[in-house]
Amino acid sequence: LAMMAHPDDVEFTCAGTLILLKKAGWNVHIATMTPGDLGTVKLTRAQISRVRTAEAAASAKLLGATYTCLGLGDLTVIYGVEPKRRASVVIRETRPDLLILHSPECYMADHTESVRIGREAAFASSVPNWKAKLNGRSAKPCDHLPTILYADPFENVDPRGRRVPAPFMVDITSVIAFKEKMLACHESQRSWMRQQHGEDEYLEMVRRNGADRAKDWKSPKVKYAEGFTQHLGHGFPKEDVLTPALGKSLVAKG
Repeated sequence: LAMMAHPDDVEFTCAGTLILLKKAGWNVHIATMTPGDLGTVKLTRAQISRVRTAEAAASAKLLGATYTCLGLGDLTVIYGVEPKRRASVVIRETRPDLLILHSPECYMADHTESVRIGREAAFASSVPNWKAKLNGRSAKPCDHLPTILYADPFENVDPRGRRVPAPFMVDITSVIAFKEKMLACHESQRSWMRQQHGEDEYLEMVRRNGADRAKDWKSPKVKYAEGFTQHLGHGFPKEDVLTPALGKSLVAKG
């Protein structure tokens, strides 16, 4: 389960790794806190919400994954009881072995608050007396806590511009075109950025960020990579799940 703030955040940060996991036989689910309801200068919030959740679902479908929106609002994602309950339902329904979240050092509050919501919801999801519903749905408590990985922050830097190291790196060179195809499903955002920049900056960012992280691998064969940091807090699994899942040729430890 990759659970992040907005439609297209997963595609930017960890879609390459999700593609490789899917190829390795894993089931994949994508969830976002919001429908991206402020991601326009032309449409109403209701209109852009419908557009962007449809784009997110289309991207997930390309991967053979499923998609859920928790229904929070852009720029108002804040840790609290109700968001944690909603996230808990998604976690209980998908019962992930691996939960991928934003970096706690990402550039905006929607992202960093989503981290706390997802992490705390994962912990709560295994507690039998923790009651949670999403759109009238509930699910049984989980029987285990997932491994949590934090994806690279945008541009691989923290809010002060300092480069964030990646203890784990995944070689996504072989699937970079597939990752771009998933991101291109978010046409409402891609066209907006084309208007803003006069070029397809939306897709260029994916290659630029991936190439930047690949520099840490120090191998000419690795052109693009995604980085991750494992959450090692009390109660959560400490084992490396990426190497057994993808193989030593695709995973490096920084």
